[in-house]
Amino acid sequence: MRHRSIVTICALSIAFSSAVLAQETREQQFSGDWLERAQKLYDKHNYAEAARIAERVVQDPAARNSEWLAGALYNLACFQAMAGHKEQALTSFASAVDLGYDHTAASILADNDLTSLHQEPAFLASLDLLKKRKARWSGDSLASAYVPVLSENERIAGLSKFWSEARFAFPFFDRIPDLNWDRLYLDYLPRVRTATSTADYYRLLMRFAAALQDGHTNVYPPDAIADDLGSRPALRTALVENSVIITSVADPSLELQYIRPGLRVLKIDGRESREYAQSEITPYVSSSTPQDRDVRTYTYSLLSGPASRPVRLLLEDETGKTFEVSVPRIGSNSEVKVTKTPGARFRLLPDNIAYLAVDEFEDDEGAKLLIQHFAEAQGSRGLIIDVRANGGGSSDYGYQILAMLTDKPLATSRWRTLDYRPAFRAWGGAPAWFESGASSFPPDKIHQLKEPVVVLTSARTFSAAEDFAVAFDAMHRGLIVGQATGGSTGQPLFFKLPGGGSARICTKDDSYPDGMTFEGKGVMPQVVVKPTIADIRTERDAVLETAVRTLTGLSAKGSSTSK
Repeated sequence: MRHRSIVTICALSIAFSSAVLAQETREQQFSGDWLERAQKLYDKHNYAEAARIAERVVQDPAARNSEWLAGALYNLACFQAMAGHKEQALTSFASAVDLGYDHTAASILADNDLTSLHQEPAFLASLDLLKKRKARWSGDSLASAYVPVLSENERIAGLSKFWSEARFAFPFFDRIPDLNWDRLYLDYLPRVRTATSTADYYRLLMRFAAALQDGHTNVYPPDAIADDLGSRPALRTALVENSVIITSVADPSLELQYIRPGLRVLKIDGRESREYAQSEITPYVSSSTPQDRDVRTYTYSLLSGPASRPVRLLLEDETGKTFEVSVPRIGSNSEVKVTKTPGARFRLLPDNIAYLAVDEFEDDEGAKLLIQHFAEAQGSRGLIIDVRANGGGSSDYGYQILAMLTDKPLATSRWRTLDYRPAFRAWGGAPAWFESGASSFPPDKIHQLKEPVVVLTSARTFSAAEDFAVAFDAMHRGLIVGQATGGSTGQPLFFKLPGGGSARICTKDDSYPDGMTFEGKGVMPQVVVKPTIADIRTERDAVLETAVRTLTGLSAKGSSTSK
């Protein structure tokens, strides 16, 4: 399996004059066209001619310092090896490795194109260099098994690992100008040294990570202590109209204790609920926006704690009556049967409006379900796509749905990442940016919906679901109804920590295709609707009701545009 990305040449946004940019674009177009031609010749088994064309491209001055050159050289090695030009293939492969070709040794050895090189000393030497380089940059170098109390050296090493990785990879320091990252590291060193247990140590790391204020920059405790730190009851809460409210109950047995949606949570373990949240939960929450912080504090983490200890709640009903209950937390060995909702759901609402809810983009279940009910959606007055509870996954699974709403390529997010060059820093410079223009996703030519569309979002709409919302908004294909999204996406760098835990640090700053910011802000709906306590108590979905009225209005106008 060869490196396939060489035919997609990313446009670099560098501060050159317009004439230089135009020349750069022409050079990139030249490279992309010819590399694609080489690929087609390879597919037809014309390896020698494919190699001749690819060699011309990689030797062109335009290829120097290009981010795609290592992949192009690897493909050239494949073409040359298949054409029987072994010495040339060995040279090209060595050059690819030298330039930082990023595939694993295992995937390279599994590539049949290079089988003829496998026993050559030069090939094995290049492969060994690649293995050692990857080991040096591996995220697993400090990994160790869980023990109740880590050594002081390991605790310091884990803190140092997170600090250093963030220092060189995190793209949002400009968003938190008052944070002195190095000073914070020094402040945490004595606290880490005196941590009395691995659990206490990981709580410190979580608080350290939270200072970066990013939803894709997190510390994850070891599985061995997950039940002690993160077990939750089978109910969900939220901050609604400045009150902590139970919004759903997933364990039917809790109803026997009169626990139901709409109850106020006045106290948690004897402490006022808002004070408890701000003291015990929020400092450990990594979030990019106030709305995401509220979701993580009051919905995902508020009632978390040891599975061995129930949480005491003082509740208040709609009449003002209060009562106290003790609610068990669910650990990994719990026998509690929790009601689960399918990740994707389709139904027809009254007035022949199609409704598709997709709660995750971990797979293509949402796209498959829409295709399964395509005739119903096509015959409806319009389609509502609900991603209010979608925490993300793979952006492509969301784009598969949007590809059914347009007959043109779908413009997706543009992005940038830090471009750190040590020599430039030695000369007094600071890291610049490597920028990529917006990518595109092809339309689904078989399934095409022309009906009006409305998308529902909330603060729980996160990551890949925000990429979905951005692409939909940029299409001008319909309206977004609900609340601002979580305001965090991007590619995290994952690595392991001592004691069985792990961490991730965001490395990429995404934006709309035209450059408009949504990181640290959220995707803003055109029609804002906030649920109320009364809505929860009466089981009224005000957001969906508003979406139905909005869609009905679009349908009456015979319009499929939002602006």
